[in-house]
Parts: sequence; C-alpha cells; structure tokens
Amino acid sequence: MTNVQGLGVGTQLKEVATRDAVYHNCSVVRSDLVGLVFEVQRTVNDGGEVENVVSHILVPWSNVNYVVLMEERS
Repeated sequence: MTNVQGLGVGTQLKEVATRDAVYHNCSVVRSDLVGLVFEVQRTVNDGGEVENVVSHILVPWSNVNYVVLMEERS
C-alpha cells in the first residue's frame, strides 16, 4: 500500500475555497485522504458584542474547489 502524505500540520494557507465559502489565512490542523481540517480566526458580531472566534472546519476533498498555499505580488 502506498503511503500518501497530505498537507503538513501547521501549514499556513492563504485561501481555501469550498463550494459554499472562501476562507482566508488558515492553518492546517489535519489533512488525509478524506478531507482537510483547518483553523480559521474570524470576527463575529453577536447581539452587539464583537468577538474573535477560532473555528476548526472539516471539508471533504470533494467539496474543495482550490487551496492557495502562497501568493506573491510584484
């Protein structure tokens, strides 16, 4: 059986685009044959209170449109 390597834990992702949303500035929590688990920090306004929230999101590879690892502008 072939040993398949996914994205390494802690790898910084510039952008992850799924069928429903695009996430920016994420980091990999887990990556395997089934899907990608990444951490994203976001600001949430809940009833007038603004909070910073850290979410772990699992997306099956079949729902991932693309992943941008790095972007360089000149």
